[in-house]
Parts: sequence; structure tokens; C-alpha cells
Amino acid sequence: MYEKCAARLRMTRVIVQNGYSDENIYNCEVITYNPEEESIYLLTGKHELSLFSLDGVYECIIEAEDELKCEGVIRERYSNKLGRIIVLYVRNGFYKNPVN
Repeated sequence: MYEKCAARLRMTRVIVQNGYSDENIYNCEVITYNPEEESIYLLTGKHELSLFSLDGVYECIIEAEDELKCEGVIRERYSNKLGRIIVLYVRNGFYKNPVN
């Protein structure tokens, strides 16, 4: 559904006390969205996997026909033949991002 769409990922808060807060915005590409698992598989490109915390809540904006926004946590980080991949578990569903 959102395959090959560009996505922006940004940490909104840290779950653990004294955790590392990252204010960077990471440009990724959606590999696939699995609605049954409520997971988005993202290709991170040149970004190292260690930059993505498993202890943070992230906002993900998918640039499809309309900009869609969701919030979730990173469930997995790994590398394979496609590249560096993170799996974002969606906690708050998709909302259209209003244009101002």
C-alpha cells in the first residue's frame, strides 16, 4: 500500500528515565506496511541502526498521495541484502497531516 513511499522519522519522547533523546529527522523509504501486525518496515539508507533507539516513541510521516502521520515504537533493527531496516510498531494510527 505504501511501498516505495518516502518517510520521515523523528523521536518524540523517550520511554526510559535518563534515556537519550534524539532530535534528528531521518529520511527513510517504506519497504512494506503490514496492517495485521500494525508494523511498517523502513529502509534507513545510510543511517546506522544504532541511531534508532528501542526505548523511544517515534513519529512517522509517510509521503503518499496525502501526507500520513502515525506514532509508534521501534520493534526491530537489522541488516539484510536490502540494507539497514527498522520495524516500526504503530501505536497511534494514520492521520492525514493537514496542510497549513
